[in-house]
Amino acid sequence: MEIEPGRIINDFIEPNKKQYTIPVYQRNYEWSSEQCIKLFQDIVQAYKRDKTHFCGSVVYAYLKEEHNIVYYVLIDGQQRITTVYLLLKAMRDLAETAGTKELIDEALYNVDKFDTYDVTQQSKLKLKPVESDNNQLYLLMEEKYDKVDKSTGIWINYELFTKLIKEEQAKGLTVKEIYKGLEKLLCAKIKLGADDNAQEIFERINSTGVPLNLSDKIRNFVLMTDVNQEKLYKDYWLEIENLIDKKQMPNFFQDYLNLKIDGFAKESTAYEYFKKVFRDNNYTNESMLQELFHYAKIYHVFLYGDKNKYNEYTNKALDGLRNLKQTTVYLFLFSVFDDFENKVITEEELDKVLSFLLSYSIRRLICDVASNSLRGLYKTLYTRIFSNAANKENYYDSIVSFMLQLSTNDAIRNDTIFKQALIDNNLYRKNALCKYLLSSIENQGKESLEIETGNLTIEHILPQNKNLSEEWQKMLGSNWEFDKEKYQHTLGNLTLTGYNSELGDRPFTEKLELLDSKNTKVVVLYKDVNDCKEWNINTILNRANILADMILQLFPIENPKNKISFDSPGYKEYSCDNPDNAEYKRPDYYILQGEKVNCNSFASMLISLSKRLYDLDSTIIETLAKENVHLVEGKYASFSYDRNQVNEDTQIEGTEIYISHNYNSPKLIKIISQLLDYYEIEQSDFVYSACSTDIKK
Repeated sequence: MEIEPGRIINDFIEPNKKQYTIPVYQRNYEWSSEQCIKLFQDIVQAYKRDKTHFCGSVVYAYLKEEHNIVYYVLIDGQQRITTVYLLLKAMRDLAETAGTKELIDEALYNVDKFDTYDVTQQSKLKLKPVESDNNQLYLLMEEKYDKVDKSTGIWINYELFTKLIKEEQAKGLTVKEIYKGLEKLLCAKIKLGADDNAQEIFERINSTGVPLNLSDKIRNFVLMTDVNQEKLYKDYWLEIENLIDKKQMPNFFQDYLNLKIDGFAKESTAYEYFKKVFRDNNYTNESMLQELFHYAKIYHVFLYGDKNKYNEYTNKALDGLRNLKQTTVYLFLFSVFDDFENKVITEEELDKVLSFLLSYSIRRLICDVASNSLRGLYKTLYTRIFSNAANKENYYDSIVSFMLQLSTNDAIRNDTIFKQALIDNNLYRKNALCKYLLSSIENQGKESLEIETGNLTIEHILPQNKNLSEEWQKMLGSNWEFDKEKYQHTLGNLTLTGYNSELGDRPFTEKLELLDSKNTKVVVLYKDVNDCKEWNINTILNRANILADMILQLFPIENPKNKISFDSPGYKEYSCDNPDNAEYKRPDYYILQGEKVNCNSFASMLISLSKRLYDLDSTIIETLAKENVHLVEGKYASFSYDRNQVNEDTQIEGTEIYISHNYNSPKLIKIISQLLDYYEIEQSDFVYSACSTDIKK
């Protein structure tokens, strides 16, 4: 590897018979307007002050020599080089003299004055971006402006530079003077040799350009190190990009990783986990891309649906989960859709599973069940249900049987609890859920005649206004303030309308006229309102009962025809409420916020749990260790950086923190309970399974 100071223009742009190729593993050109403006200002100031300006590093490597043209591959710095190239094109088009135009032409193009190099259309330009950008750059350089995609960064920044140059020209600055400013751009030239590991060097570079996101890093990893990178790019990566929007790509990769690893990958650690998964499982670049492509096709269905491959109900159920932002379920659905594609389950069974998950999600949301356990639940749910392959013979029944037997906070809320929550709870504050349920009530059975709800808003029949009119106060009765506060945002008082601003705080009789005359398409939700002569707590509760029954019919939990037992003989699940329950017991597993983790002793349970909590928030355990806090009475601290302060020399994996775990089982459970409190995790979000020590597993 050679590192030396260089200049963007003199060393990379001006020299003849060279072309810099941006490899397929690099991202598309995406410098922002702000970055382009800043660079342009730096160039102008460099000229005016006659001072150089450092703009980062350029990492490149020799590729080949063909027809006297030397080809290099740009490993880092492609965003800056491309930006300078676009600036030069704008300068060339606005140059005041033929001499300045010729100067810039010789910078932009490989010149073959004597026809000795066999310069082709491909080798004429000194820059070759990634495929999609290359076509746009070619059209721009050939001045085929009508064919350039005006939404690309190539065109947008070319136009921006044109505008900026004109502004400077109006102030008296010439294009040739701007070019002199360009010549003052310094960089660190890093030329790699045959023995250099381009991937490792690339990762170590502290680039001054746009930070790489998770998908950028993964793309570079699986393409940079393969000789067939162009084929892999076209066959797999480009297909993945076509399936999943750029903004969703990091989420896709994080979900994929959480499917593959023990524990969870944060955004900050996900790339390291990806490399570990790749190496530990002996993937090749192509086999990894094949797997990513497979899951990207499934993820595409989660995000956007697929009416060609899946029926109307499948698409509707996925749309419901998406609208309610229940995206953590994707970790479980990856495996379910795999089973469908492998013909383990039928389309009917797939729809039953989706129907259950949608109803389960709605019940959680309505009953205000905290969502912090969902990710853990869905991550391990498939394994917990189908570790016994025979359960796949009763696929739906196994899923529902398992969920019905849960004793944690993730347990299914029954119809009675669900209906009461529908009637009593503030539904309006959960706007997306509220609108989804009201729309579902209105559209039930309508099929092709469903109303479009996009332009409809949620309307309070009893107004929200604190200064309620005397007419409304009289209708509600003497206790109107309390009743209004309690019931105004509940199901019985809510409907859909396209005329929310017109209805406002009008008297009930006027609202009825408007609802009747201007919202004739909304029928089901208005039926019980139009039949009323007054609107008070009794009518609100009566309507809430009717609508709640409709929701129960629309989103039922179908009981299993064959109940599958998931109880292990002799084992029982316990919470931390009574630590003495752990005495003379042997644990099998624990469940933390929905995620099941196997363990064979209470000591290993504490160590494993501490690691998971540390990954969740390291600062809490670090503070406990610094202060040598005793979570149970005794000589030793529970956590410490000092080996002498604890009763064992065990450290939490990946840290320098020692943990005391040489206690009897009740004390270990008490420590776990104390830890949950420090992390503000509900005690009900943790259970463990154990049996008496005289029962053999």
